[in-house]
Amino acid sequence: MAALAAYTIIGLSLGGIFSLAALGIVLIYRTTGVLNFAHGAMGMFSTFVAWQVFYGWSHPFWPGWISTLLAVIAGLVFAALMGLFLEFAIFRWVRTRDPVVKAVITIGVLLALQSAASLIWKNNQYHLPIYLAPQAATFTIADVPIGANNIVVIVAALLLAFGLGAFLRYTSFGRAMRAVSDSPTSASLWGVPVGRVGAVSWMLGSLVAAVAGILITPFINFDTTSLTLLIIDALAAALIGGLVSLPLTVLGGFLLGLLETYPTIWIQSIGFPRLVALLVILAVLVVRNPRGFAVAAK
Repeated sequence: MAALAAYTIIGLSLGGIFSLAALGIVLIYRTTGVLNFAHGAMGMFSTFVAWQVFYGWSHPFWPGWISTLLAVIAGLVFAALMGLFLEFAIFRWVRTRDPVVKAVITIGVLLALQSAASLIWKNNQYHLPIYLAPQAATFTIADVPIGANNIVVIVAALLLAFGLGAFLRYTSFGRAMRAVSDSPTSASLWGVPVGRVGAVSWMLGSLVAAVAGILITPFINFDTTSLTLLIIDALAAALIGGLVSLPLTVLGGFLLGLLETYPTIWIQSIGFPRLVALLVILAVLVVRNPRGFAVAAK
């Protein structure tokens, strides 16, 4: 029973990260119609920027939390600037192109970011994780020890999910983003700054990807490839939400985390969780009406 509870905590922690990464995919897709296959690579590159600050710029006389704070700020600022650059330099100019064309362009961005990261930080070389909470800090619930990093992940996922939902629902700019997602042409006729909305969407999506990348480093073999492959899990969670629903996306992320974790009690295989994510993607595509995704992109 205790082992099952421990695996449940691990699954919920991973699910929270999948939810965060998927929220970025949904946010960009709803607003711009771009299914961003480079989402994992964007989070990976931003995470490595944070890692470089965390381990390269730390000072022996600083408290540990200062190094963590500087690393997170550096990663998030870089992520926001990267999202803004990609929107201005590439995706603004292909806004009216077919969704397939835009998706192929994101694959090119993925390959470019992966190649650059491999040159800078070496491909398939494991790196030390970034801990947002002290590694030794644990809490005991029902005789099950729970690491502080697990709690940070779950709380961060829920807070960001509710925060993004409230932003889209109750702020004027959030309503503008929803208007653009419904009909960019109609929104522009009503004076909504479609270009600015697209830029902010890419910035927010990139920020969420960076947060997910930073949070997952204690739970995986941390390298450029493993972080980039986070797109598989994020896409599975996003598809469960139909690429439009934030609550269903979060629920799908947590469910996927449990589905990938519970079988590892009996099956010890590094590639098995990815197989589960791929099976979920296949199942959702078979069950859901493909036209629903096409409509959401318009």
